[in-house]
Amino acid sequence: MIIQRTDKTYTPKVIFIFFFLIIWPILFNVLNSYEILKGPRPLIRGIENKIVLYKTRNFNQTETDAFVFRYENIDNGVLEFIKDTTADKYKKITDIFQYEFKDKILVVIYNNMDLMMNTTMLKKGEPPVGVYYGNSVHILNPGLWIEETEDEKLEYIFYNKGPVLHELTHLFTDHIGNGNFSMWFTEGVSLYFEYMIDGYEWGREVVFTDTNIYTIEELNDNFYGLNQYRAYTQSFRLVKNMVDNHGLDKLIDIIAFLGKGHNMDEFLYLFVEA
Repeated sequence: MIIQRTDKTYTPKVIFIFFFLIIWPILFNVLNSYEILKGPRPLIRGIENKIVLYKTRNFNQTETDAFVFRYENIDNGVLEFIKDTTADKYKKITDIFQYEFKDKILVVIYNNMDLMMNTTMLKKGEPPVGVYYGNSVHILNPGLWIEETEDEKLEYIFYNKGPVLHELTHLFTDHIGNGNFSMWFTEGVSLYFEYMIDGYEWGREVVFTDTNIYTIEELNDNFYGLNQYRAYTQSFRLVKNMVDNHGLDKLIDIIAFLGKGHNMDEFLYLFVEA
């Protein structure tokens, strides 16, 4: 039997999907390791967003004035509470930054942790309950990770200790600062907003000494290679120290200056003052 060979033809759509699902994750990890992604942030965000939209294309969807929510099967009451919480946190952040988004913000709610990790390009480390990636906020269904007590119900814990405020702050910082900053800075800003708005202080019990404190150079160069709890704690305290000394408006100004192309080195002295 003779089998006739036929040449395959690849449509632009197939090539597009192949690039974003196969090539882009590899390229992303390489570029990100050298911090090359800082410059063309709007372009990068757009590419990442298309990946997210494709990978969650089969999710349910609902919209509000400011958000698009994509979600797997979830209790309707929990979904409505997530929507209300997101709207409230968004308003608090916009009041501080004096910045609003023209387009609706995508929020993706997962029942599957592995799917959330895969969609947001997280390959290692302790699985989070919230992620900012691809111009969108990703959260794990709170019914899967929140343990209620007599004093603290799911709604209270999610509203006061959940990931929405933290991840939305990343979104604002990324857009206003145009990605022109190190990881310790954006994490410190998000943790400071949690402290300022929700009253939650990350790493309150951590005591730093001359032998276990990280330098800013170490935070810049090897953030994910450090002890994560201490690295996040120190990032928060660096930002808090700066705001305590110079005011919240100064922090917002720094983020805006970074978005206009200024170098973070210009402002580091403000963070290391006693």
